[in-house]
Amino acid sequence: MAVMTKKELRKLEEYFYYVGYKNWYPFPQDLKKQLMDIYGKKPFPQEWNEQDIFEGSKKLIREYFKNNSN
Repeated sequence: MAVMTKKELRKLEEYFYYVGYKNWYPFPQDLKKQLMDIYGKKPFPQEWNEQDIFEGSKKLIREYFKNNSN
């Protein structure tokens, strides 16, 4: 079972920066809080692996910026 750490969240920010989403860096605090609230603690009753967290986070991040773009 895996959980997201602050270090992994920074890596995720860097990933989006380096793949071309430079205007998304750094992530807004409310997005960081949302990601840590969901993936920063052990889920119950389901379990996540690192791939689940990565894919789920990418989806949330894209939705966040889609809904909050001006």
